Parts: sequence; C-alpha cells; structure tokens
Amino acid sequence: MVSFDLRKGTFKSLASTFASNDSKTERWRVRESIGRYGMLVIAGGAIISPVMLGLLAVLWGGKGPGSGETASASWRSVVLRGWAPEAITLCSLVIQVCTSAQALICTSLAAATLLETTGVPLSQVAEFSTMRGANGGPWRLVYLMSRSSIRNFFSLQFLLMLVLFLGTLATQFASTILVADLDVSSITGNVNHTRLNLTLSDSIQMYQPSSSQWEMKPTDYSAFGEIPSGISVEPTARGFSDTGNVRRIFVPLQHENRTNLHHYVGGAYGINSRVACTSPVLTGQFEAFDPGSKPLPYLLTMMGNISYEATFANAGLDVPSLCADGTCLPSQFNCTMPTAGIPGRLGTFLCIPSLSNVIDTDMTFFPDGRNSPVTPHSMVFLVTRNNGSFTDWGSFVNNVSAIPDTPTSRDGEWASWKLGENVKLDASLCFSSLLWDFSHVDMSTTRDTIEPAVSLDPKTRQIDTAPARTLLGVNPDATSPSDRQLLAVNAIGNTSTDSRLLRYLDGAINAGIFGIPEPPSGVTINGDGASYGASSINPFFDYPTVVQDVLNTTNRPALAVQGMLTIMAMSLHYAQIQLLDVEDDVSLTVSVPVTIPVRWTGLAATAAVVAANLACAVAVAVLFLRRTRHSKQGHFWHAVAQLVCESTAGILRAGPEARDDRVAREVVVPAEGGDPLVVIGRCKRTGRVQVLRKEDVDKESV
Repeated sequence: MVSFDLRKGTFKSLASTFASNDSKTERWRVRESIGRYGMLVIAGGAIISPVMLGLLAVLWGGKGPGSGETASASWRSVVLRGWAPEAITLCSLVIQVCTSAQALICTSLAAATLLETTGVPLSQVAEFSTMRGANGGPWRLVYLMSRSSIRNFFSLQFLLMLVLFLGTLATQFASTILVADLDVSSITGNVNHTRLNLTLSDSIQMYQPSSSQWEMKPTDYSAFGEIPSGISVEPTARGFSDTGNVRRIFVPLQHENRTNLHHYVGGAYGINSRVACTSPVLTGQFEAFDPGSKPLPYLLTMMGNISYEATFANAGLDVPSLCADGTCLPSQFNCTMPTAGIPGRLGTFLCIPSLSNVIDTDMTFFPDGRNSPVTPHSMVFLVTRNNGSFTDWGSFVNNVSAIPDTPTSRDGEWASWKLGENVKLDASLCFSSLLWDFSHVDMSTTRDTIEPAVSLDPKTRQIDTAPARTLLGVNPDATSPSDRQLLAVNAIGNTSTDSRLLRYLDGAINAGIFGIPEPPSGVTINGDGASYGASSINPFFDYPTVVQDVLNTTNRPALAVQGMLTIMAMSLHYAQIQLLDVEDDVSLTVSVPVTIPVRWTGLAATAAVVAANLACAVAVAVLFLRRTRHSKQGHFWHAVAQLVCESTAGILRAGPEARDDRVAREVVVPAEGGDPLVVIGRCKRTGRVQVLRKEDVDKESV
C-alpha cells in the first residue's frame, strides 16, 4: 500500500524506487518523451505538408507556356473536368489537418519546456502541467504566457508559439487564400474529329456579285495562317519594291467558332498574293471638265500612256512578257483625280487603267504571280497622291496641263512632279497578282485570337485602323506573328487552284468586285477620306483609311494594295463558305474556359505560412528534447503526480470545488505572499519530480 503524507508531500514506500531509477529517467529516449504519436505528427506533417504544396505548385505551374497544350495528361484531366477548385480544397484541408495536429503536439512540448526551464506562476502550474497531456491548441498557451510576465513577450518560446498560433490560424483559411488565385482562363481542349462542309456540289448555283464589294462593309477581320515570301518589300536601289508571293490561308469557320480555335487540320481556302511597285514613266496631260451635277468646281482627270519598257529599264529589270492569251498589260489610262480636301492631307487615289487583261468573261485566265512579280495578267494600279486643292490645281490646269516628261525626283518606287507653284504629285505603278487555292493544312495557335475592326469614333470622327493593319502585317509597331495573332502553318499540301468555287472567287476578287461583268477602263478608287473629287467607286471607309494609313506609316504602296485586297478576300471567303454543302473530315481543337490558377500570390503566402509553421514545430521539438528531462507528451498521470508536493498541498486541499481564479486569489496569493514562479524538477530532499520554487532551484544551481 502506498502511503502519501500530504503535509510533507512524500511517498514513503516509493522513495527508494525513484532514487534507483535516476539513471534511467535521465536518459529518456525521443519516443518516450515526445511519444510515437507526437513523432508521427511532427515528422509526418513535415513530409505531407510540403508534398501538398508540391501538388499545388504543379497545379499552378502545370499549364506551361501557351494555353496548356503541352501540359501533362494528369493536369489537363483535372483542369478540363473542372476539378481544380476541388483539388485545391482537398490539398488545403490536408495542410490544415497537419498544421493543426502539429500545433497541438507543439503546445504540449512548449508547455513542458516552460515548466522545466523558465517557470510558470504557481496559480497556473496545474494548467501548464495538464497541457502536456492534452490541450486546446497554442492560443491558450500564448494567452497564459502573455499574462504571466512581460519578459515572456521577448522569450524564444513565446515568439515560437505566437508564430505557430498565427500560422495555424492562417491555415484555416488556406483554401480561401488559394482560391483567390483562381480565375477563368482559356486552355486548349481535346481534339475533336468531325466533318465540315468544305466544297460545293453541282446543285449549288453561283451568281455574279450584284454590287461592288468596295462599297460594302468588310464583314471579317479573321486570324489566318500565313506563309511569308521571305522577300523584303523595301525598294531596291533602282526603286523596285516586291512583296513576293505571300500565302494567306483562311479557316473555314464562322466568327463564333474561330476566335477560340487553337488547332485545325483539314481543307482550307487561301490566296496567293503578290504586289510589286516601281516608279512609272508616264506621258499625258491633266484636264478639267464641267462636273455637271456634281457639287465640284470642276472635274479633274489625268489621262495618258504608260511606257513599260522605260519603266522597267529605270528599275534595272528586264522587260517581262507584256502580252499573253490575246491580251496585254494596259498601257493607256484615263482616271479622275481627287484633290486634297483638307489642308495638310493628301488627295490619294488608285487608278485601274483596265481589267481586260486580268480575267475574261469566260473566266479562263487569272493573275498568277507565284513565280514572277509581273505577268501579262497582273492587275495594274496607278497609285497617286497630291497635296493640291482645287485652287492650286486650277491655276496649273489653266496654264500648263501636260504631265512633265521628267519627274522632279524619284524616291524608291515613287516618282514625284512639281506642278505649278504649290502642287506636288507622287505616283507609283503597281502590279497585283491574286490567285485562290484550296489546300490541306495543319494550323495552330497557342492562344485565343481577337479579331480586330476598323473603328470610327463618332465624337472625334477619327478612324483607327491600327488593329486591322497589325493583322495584315502593315503596322510597323507590331510585326511579330504573336502581335499579329497569326496561326502558325505547320504543314500544307494537296494544293489545288481549279474548282468551281475557286474560279468564282478568282472572278469575284478580280472583276466581280465592281458588281458588273465588264468593268470600264479607267476606274478610280478613292484612297483617302480627305480626298475631294469624283471617284468611280466610293469604297466603304475601311479601304481608303487602311490604304492611307499604310502609306503614311510605311510609304510602301505594295503593302497598301496587298492589305486592301486581303481585306476584300476575307469578306468574300466568309460570305461564300455558307454555300458549301459537301462534307470532309477535319480535326478541330478549341479552347475551353476553365477555372485555373492565374496568380501565385495565394500559393506563395500559403507556402510561407506552412514553412514558418514547420520551422517553429521543429524548433519547439528541439528545445523540448534539449531542455526537458521529466515530461512525457501525451501522458496524464505523470502530469498530475508531479503537482503533488508541499508547495501545492494547500491548493489541493482548497481546490476540489473551487474555480481557478478563486484559488489563485484566495489561496495562492495569501499563502505565498504573491504568485511565485515554479518549475518542475527533481527535489533533492525527497527524490521526487515535483513542483519547485524557481528561486530555490536557481540558488541551488549557483
């Protein structure tokens, strides 16, 4: 039978047992002091939490460059199924459980360390002791430490537990913090093998356009695939500028299905476009006619002849073949000429001398510039610009009306004449070839495309063509394929230039654009909204503003003409694909709007909290192992038994039914003359591990 003397605080029958086991109790192993469960929680949490962070980092960075097309199959599976929020919630829950469990264990270890080293008030020793067996978390320990002494605010234990408490609290909101990084974004979906209408059956009737395409608003500015020519459009030293053959392939999809297309494999229509310009050799005259019903002072025209031999000789080129299939490049021109209607702006126009060489009524030949910049079937544009008003031109026409034999100067592909006192006329002779084809293509992009538009500000009346010019590759400020949002042409083959639809498109772009079977000679197309005069065609404002802006920014008429015809080709293409009725196999990969991480802020904050928690947990465990000898985490009897001693005898007699605050106020303070600091240690007199006054222990160690 064990006999306990409450007054003396001794276990008489066990005194020898404690003394004999000193050597063993001083050599507690880690598993006996922290316990297997404690070791599992601390070590397991130190492994599992970083693993969860690693999984989250994979989810955050798994998309890789582009739109997720190169991401791993597991990442794509999770994201495309919409499981990203659930995966984040699950990982954050595991982190929360690990940090909470570690916080409970570390609270026990920290309480034990305080009991055996720093000391705690006698009135709180019972709570600190029982914390070694069970506790509600670090918040209570932080609270008790903050009340006991101001010195605790600067102690290592207090700082560690404060960080642990705040970190554990923060992990309760880890899911919310991480979800804040999410947003809806587009990633490349899975391949869809389907069938599209790509060709025409014989039952579909096709008709000549009934109105001029120039006068109709362009319907589409779609992203396309481009195969550049590799030739610089900059003029040679002799003034010859050539775009080379540029292939542009259009995706056979309507607007709502184009912008999110990331990969297309199948048949597609496209154009071969080539424009070459040089400074012309002209002879002729300017004339002023009665404008009739037009509200103009007079009708200004320019008429004369083009000397191709002299033009190409000046450019340092051999004279190409000028005639084929019974037709020749037009040598005569007779076009109206707009003037500069706004001071500081130029009157710009495009004169087409004739289209008889481009396409006949049976549509048997078309301009094909794939191998040569100038062919007998090239569409000829005489591009001119001048700064003269009606007053300036009137004084010149009334006195000298002939085109001077020799230009005042030549600058690249431009020839310039000084006319009268104030008029400067620039002219460039351009040869355009545009041929449609149908090919099997493989085209892709890494992001959704944004289709531009030519916009008019109703307040300022300013027209912004920059987005459209960027797409066309004629904006010097944005020339890369990424800036232009082009589709990359990965492969192209099985090209055909002969079908009903191709012949129709060739005819429409080359002749039918005017809405009449046989366009008259000397067609004038207004090339600037500031021009003032009579024009055979007054195009929709997209065309002249693009032409004028390209000339203003690049000074390359070849790029202006090519861009203008590409705009028209796109509109014609997407108007005609609605007629297609014969299906063929294609592969489509479109982007899918999904919720994925788009920022790293929340993950970085969570990782920092978890790292701080782990560092504090390890530090608390190390301090416990180095500074304690008499505590076992998670065990209760020793926590209770160590409280039974002379210092606590009065408290134990008064406390069976008393509240803690009453015991401290009515028992501890009156009996001890205050609330002294006590520690858990081995009493040299009794041989027991019990509550000792901190000041007595300090005196014995001196």
